[in-house]
Amino acid sequence: MKSFAEAFVLDARKEKWTNLLCERPGSIAMQASKLFNYLDNNLIEQNDLLKNVAAYDAEGVFYNFNQQPKSISFEQAIKEGKDHDAIFSINPGELAVCFLHDGCNFVCKR
Repeated sequence: MKSFAEAFVLDARKEKWTNLLCERPGSIAMQASKLFNYLDNNLIEQNDLLKNVAAYDAEGVFYNFNQQPKSISFEQAIKEGKDHDAIFSINPGELAVCFLHDGCNFVCKR
């Protein structure tokens, strides 16, 4: 999650979100929906269907702001992230997916 924040969060909020994602305080779930506002728009693209992002069996780290991050497949991340705020880091600092509770999905790519 540290690599995600360092790579995709705007400089003005990078330190705050790095700390939140690494320390995961109890209040982070209430702030999860705000993360999207601080992503670098030059590095994200909306892709609600998540086609051609990665192989479905690609492993990565999934974090839903309520539980500890866990290693799962992209296919499982799609199921668990649907209509929830979550991050799935496929290649740390290079490729990730942000799931939003409203059903929108954004691919973060460097």
